Amino acid sequence: AENRAQYTLATKLYSQAHRMDPADPTPLRYLGENYRHNIGDWAKARDVFNQILDMPADALSRSVAFHGLGKMTIHDGEFKKGLALMEQAIAEYPLALAYRNLAVYWNSEGDPAKGNEYTDRALALDPKDPYNLVFAAVFMAANGRKAEALKIARENINLMPASYNLAAIFAQNGQKDRALALLRRHFFK
Repeated sequence: AENRAQYTLATKLYSQAHRMDPADPTPLRYLGENYRHNIGDWAKARDVFNQILDMPADALSRSVAFHGLGKMTIHDGEFKKGLALMEQAIAEYPLALAYRNLAVYWNSEGDPAKGNEYTDRALALDPKDPYNLVFAAVFMAANGRKAEALKIARENINLMPASYNLAAIFAQNGQKDRALALLRRHFFK
């Protein structure tokens, strides 16, 4: 259901799975991310992530919870607290998503060396993952490797959730119309 963008149905099914085995943090992990990333109900996401952290949970579920809380905390303007939660996420269990978001954090703080370090860590975890490749291509384009970045973007153009990053690659290559079309796709589809 989530993969088909049926987020309300996904919420219902994740909740049902959780009720079937309340000691299993896995359905909560997916439920929390569905609230945070897809639905945008951060209050419910926080409740779910804190529930994971308050129970005996595997390292992956704890890492997802720390990452989600960190991402929301940064967006709330508590940058250092959010950074600490993101770092806790990767200490618990390394996630490419957390490494990518740490790269974004450090680039926004004006430290491209740290940004590149975290981008490289994400790629090292899964060098063939399309999200990692597109993400890294944004930084390639920003650092003068525009043709290489554009090649990666074209090879992954159908990766709908990466539309925002794809738009950044096309924009950095001077293709304004293509970048705007991808932003429309990102925000309205």
